[in-house]
Amino acid sequence: MGLLDFLSLNKSAPDLTPAYTAIMALARQPDHYGDGGVPDSFDGRFDMLAAHVHVVLRRLRSEGVARDDIGQALFDIFFRDMDQAMREAGVGDLGVGKKIRKMAQAYYGRAAAYDEALGKAAPVKADVKTKTALAEVLQRNLYPDAPEAADDKKLKALASYLLTLENDLAGVTLDNILAGKF
Repeated sequence: MGLLDFLSLNKSAPDLTPAYTAIMALARQPDHYGDGGVPDSFDGRFDMLAAHVHVVLRRLRSEGVARDDIGQALFDIFFRDMDQAMREAGVGDLGVGKKIRKMAQAYYGRAAAYDEALGKAAPVKADVKTKTALAEVLQRNLYPDAPEAADDKKLKALASYLLTLENDLAGVTLDNILAGKF
């Protein structure tokens, strides 16, 4: 049994490479970083990717497929990518497994916090209360050691962006999501 056996390839799931590539493109938009309020660091990039993956998983949940082969395959490709990124950054083989487990725990914590702020059903109504709750979650995730360093206006703009993305995804077919056409 290997370190990443929990990320084993699922032969019955469709190839989610196009969907994940589209998610990565959204998460890596330069506007998010620096002046956008997201720290341009490994942790900041992980948080943005995790937020985007979760928004898509929320959309899959609305189709009833977030917990089946499709949702699991998206989760697996995300963590395989994180594994590869750590290896490319020079993390040794012995440290990668522990870091991946910590990242998975961090992801689940973030997902629970996002769902608490947004509610279980997607898409959510993008009102001031929801945007504020999401901005607070983003602040805790992006600035865990220095919450005072966060810019409230930028966090609310990021929250608005994620809410808009979730609402836009509601109008995208499952086939187009899987094909990365969103």
